Amino acid sequence: MLKDHPVLSVSFRPFFLLAALIATINPTLWASIYLGRFNLALNSDPLYWHGHEMLFGFTGALIAGFLFTASAHWTNTRPYQGKALLLLVAMWIVERMSFFLPVPKEIYFLLSNIFLPTVLVFAVNKLKNHRKQLIPFSAILTGMTLSKLIYSFGNTYESYEWESFGKMMGVGILRILILLIAGRVLPFFTMKKIGDVQIDVPKFIQILSIATLLPLVFKDCPPVFYLFAFILNFSRQIFWRPWLSFKIPILFVLNLGVFLINVELFIEWFNSFNDSFSFAQSALHLFLAGGLGVVAIGIMTRVSLGHTGRNIHANNWTLVAYSFILIGAMIRFVIPVLFPENFLSSIHFASGFWTSGFLIFLIVYGKILWTKRVDA
Repeated sequence: MLKDHPVLSVSFRPFFLLAALIATINPTLWASIYLGRFNLALNSDPLYWHGHEMLFGFTGALIAGFLFTASAHWTNTRPYQGKALLLLVAMWIVERMSFFLPVPKEIYFLLSNIFLPTVLVFAVNKLKNHRKQLIPFSAILTGMTLSKLIYSFGNTYESYEWESFGKMMGVGILRILILLIAGRVLPFFTMKKIGDVQIDVPKFIQILSIATLLPLVFKDCPPVFYLFAFILNFSRQIFWRPWLSFKIPILFVLNLGVFLINVELFIEWFNSFNDSFSFAQSALHLFLAGGLGVVAIGIMTRVSLGHTGRNIHANNWTLVAYSFILIGAMIRFVIPVLFPENFLSSIHFASGFWTSGFLIFLIVYGKILWTKRVDA
């Protein structure tokens, strides 16, 4: 039976593999296309394809892998397995392939927007009797679905305003999702891993840290709101006492990723009166390549080890993967700001390091995700 194969036994297994695969392939191809060394027949322009696939393809796989693994634990039910999980995987693959199919743009638009609605339906079905998780996750998934529809509609039907609005809406909602989950799991991970540590964040900071992120979903949000969001979210992270995790890389990497997202909030505000970060969208890449990429590899390695019965410990190859992703993100962020004349020559280095980190994950963790739990 399909559900008996380990890779279809729980959602993090196939979706973390797919997330790492697209994180390896897409930036590599995009760098070659951008530098004029490679051509790719697409249903859209290459810039949109790259942005769409990293914002919604890569993160879509991460969301499905994490959400449907965690929701089974929250609801004390069996995770989606076998045919149901295979259907989710198929929807994700169809979306990725839609960019290469010679079909009318109406069909292309439909095929490129089938995964997140499917995830939303599956999530509501799984969480329908658990309002505490249902309300925030259904709201976030609905927002991600709408932003993706607007983003792809604007590109498909050549409306730059709609495309830009949908893209920034998706970025804003993704930022909320990461920081919301981080606020729930990082204090728990820290207290569980480090003995005699109590983390108690004032309730008003908990609420305001997320509330200040809501206006950032809108494209023309006044820049001062980014400053408010930075102050509240950075303050909240200080209460987590992240420095205690420095000697525990698999925990510290998550704190580092959240820190990069908080810095991105400050940079977005700072950029309102200084244009140096506008070049090559450096702040956006600090969030997506830096914050998202670092949090992603941290979650992927932690869940892959813990949910397959292994010791939650980052080995040397895992540390190399963490380092490569961070180095790639920093090259992509720093070079356009400080050395803009070297931007083009830095693209391959940024892409090479970042994708190599996820390639290491595929090689080191591929067997772990494809085979049974060690304690099965």
